[in-house]
Amino acid sequence: MTLESLKDAVGLLRHPVIWSVGLVMGGFLFATATIAVSGGVFYAEPLMLLLSLVIPFLAGGIYGTVRDEAFSAGAFVQSGKTYYFGILLPGLVIFFAAILTVFLLAIPLALLGAGAAASMAPLLFGVLISIVFFTFFYDTVAVFEETNVFESIRRSIEFVMNNLGRTILFYLTNVIIFIALWFAGSFVWTTLLIDKLEPLTSMSPTEIQAMMPQDILTLIGTEGIWVISGVTAVVIVLFSAFMYAYKVSFFRNHAEGTRMQQGVYDEKGRWYKY
Repeated sequence: MTLESLKDAVGLLRHPVIWSVGLVMGGFLFATATIAVSGGVFYAEPLMLLLSLVIPFLAGGIYGTVRDEAFSAGAFVQSGKTYYFGILLPGLVIFFAAILTVFLLAIPLALLGAGAAASMAPLLFGVLISIVFFTFFYDTVAVFEETNVFESIRRSIEFVMNNLGRTILFYLTNVIIFIALWFAGSFVWTTLLIDKLEPLTSMSPTEIQAMMPQDILTLIGTEGIWVISGVTAVVIVLFSAFMYAYKVSFFRNHAEGTRMQQGVYDEKGRWYKY
């Protein structure tokens, strides 16, 4: 069924609304890079905040159109508005829970000293990865099952636990696709900037290792930064569109029959759903 989800995701990409999230994310990335090159680094963080507020609308629109199999622009907008807060609020809960977890772990590490804190950095990273791993499908749950804030998070964890092997394969597939697109993009921008990168061929490995990021930026110039930003934006567009299409296909194909009903039996054996 994992391969079926992959095929369904590719099929969904023929609908323009599925590309909305990729186009927006790629556009934001290119705009951020352009502003940074122009010296307006101050505006980069507000742009990222704006993106985080736009994504729930786009996700709601995509999931709703896939669920109802109505891929018109009107259905997309209506679904995005309907499920906006149903996606935004659980996302905020997860975000602040992750921040609180890191903060609580950082306190004893700070008391132990800088050395202990540095050695425990992988632990903090692992905790964050675990949170993302189990709560990743909260937004698809919010749309497909129309759950409240905490139920969306709980159901995401339940879904992952019930499909643990398939979910790991899902993540691995996304990682492989991203790496493939990243290498393809790197090949493209390297080819386009071959003349500017030619001086690197005359340097020794030691000299290349000693180069700082700003040295590379000076070497390729503003034009090179624009090329890299443009190619990277295209990679983000392609990967984001694929990931959301694959995510909704994967959830739709595996969620059915995995939900555990919540309730109790009374003294007469009658079932009462929560």
